[in-house]
Amino acid sequence: MRRLQDIDLKLLRTFQAIVDAGGVSAAQAVLNTSQSTLSTQLVELETRLGFSLCRRGRGGFSLTSEGEKLLESLEDLTSAAERFQNSVASISGEMRGVLRLGVMDAMLANSAWPLHKVIERFSRRARETVVDLTLITPTKMESSLLDGRRDVVIGPFPQRSPSLCYIPLFSERHSIYASHDHPLSGRPEVSIDALAQHGLAATAGELQRFPFIRGLRSKRNRQNSKGVYISATVDQMESHAILIKSGRYVGFLPDYVAQTTGGFVQLKTTPELQYLSPIYLAHRRDAELNIILRSFLKIAANQELQDSALVRSGAITVLDSNE
Repeated sequence: MRRLQDIDLKLLRTFQAIVDAGGVSAAQAVLNTSQSTLSTQLVELETRLGFSLCRRGRGGFSLTSEGEKLLESLEDLTSAAERFQNSVASISGEMRGVLRLGVMDAMLANSAWPLHKVIERFSRRARETVVDLTLITPTKMESSLLDGRRDVVIGPFPQRSPSLCYIPLFSERHSIYASHDHPLSGRPEVSIDALAQHGLAATAGELQRFPFIRGLRSKRNRQNSKGVYISATVDQMESHAILIKSGRYVGFLPDYVAQTTGGFVQLKTTPELQYLSPIYLAHRRDAELNIILRSFLKIAANQELQDSALVRSGAITVLDSNE
């Protein structure tokens, strides 16, 4: 195999585009290149590397184990190249690079803290910076910062890493919701004992937060009536909402999601069955050395809560910097 630095980066980008598209034929439209040209480039890359990257044919397109490892390494290379580009931007004073932003889902429904307005102001100031925005689960947020795959993430952080900085944004109130046709939706009061008789969908964070919520019910503990056993686990608000709307489950939702989406009934529970989830913007401690990140952090930190029905109802509240 030739030395790694001799491999044409264009071939690596072609390989990644083919994988993202799901095959050579599907990548034609994305790359505006003929199938034969892409196949030739893929073969050339495999020849340079000395191993096969994918299987293609009647069985469809799939990566070999070597191809999967190369793709993972290529993502690391791309992240490193983007960090290098951002470093050059800081040296030159020009905001020309990539901002890799990861956010929790359902942010669009939050009119009280409008993320799209933050991005609008940033993009107006950094017109030549590419914004790479992706949804990311709370369990992967910190690791995505620590391994350099994301520059900034927005979400809940029950445990904080000493290697990261956290900017308080707001708190969101979570309550238990059901569908309109769920047996609990019409009750004047719903107790923990009543919840124990029905399926509950919960996140890993909620399992840790509430001592009365147990794990998945098994044959061994089926006769144990103490506590509420979960029937489904989720890691995103949209998947949570889908399960609740099925009528089979009840579960916690941010009030602003339920209020803006519709089709949910807030169960009349005691206050102990509500909680406030603090939301932060997190970044690595060296982020302020980067002119692009420094600009975005300043704009995000200065974004105040907007006067809206969500704020007036208490669905979204100010987050104290000491929380």
